[in-house]
Amino acid sequence: MPIAAAASAVPYEEAYAVLDSVERERLARLRRAGDRLRYLAVHHVYRGVLGQRLGVAPADVGFRRYCARCGDEGHGKPVPFAPDGASLSASLSHSGAYALIAVCDSSAVPVGVDIERVRPHMDWSRIPCVEGGRNTHGFEQWTRAEALVKAAGTGLSRHPPRYTGHVFGTWRAARVPGSGHEWFVRSVRSPEGYAASVASGSADARVTVVGWRP
Repeated sequence: MPIAAAASAVPYEEAYAVLDSVERERLARLRRAGDRLRYLAVHHVYRGVLGQRLGVAPADVGFRRYCARCGDEGHGKPVPFAPDGASLSASLSHSGAYALIAVCDSSAVPVGVDIERVRPHMDWSRIPCVEGGRNTHGFEQWTRAEALVKAAGTGLSRHPPRYTGHVFGTWRAARVPGSGHEWFVRSVRSPEGYAASVASGSADARVTVVGWRP
């Protein structure tokens, strides 16, 4: 999803109206006008995708949180839900000019997604999730690690995800520190100059990735 296209598709006031109080607070904390416009555009589209899958208006999508590390419901990975209690699993990432959304209709199967703009001369020596990465290859490793920890809801730490060696179709199996079971990750098609990956709690899950026009 090109962010510029999303930003121009709907008036500012209309996009702002669908945000909840938490999103509006985050929007207000952004100092740069360009960052605010980008945040608004991305989250308006995100709510539109979630609302369509849940069968409700974008403004009626709620989010509850759950921390995989401590079990606290006051923070952690957000889970989208509808007023009737229906829920699903979703993840959002944006970098540079693009955003990426992953959705699974079952909230019992967490998903995570990450997209990164490839930047030249990146120093990977202090980033534990990248081993011997150079340019695009390093960013591919980074997005896989980020997608895994976003799916698990643990956050990236000094101990990055480790691959188990198991492969299921296009999915690679991995263990995420702080999580008790196996996770699955794969790269997804991205625009030139970007790297992107999606992760899931099941290799059999149907995960929809919504992004740019091919």
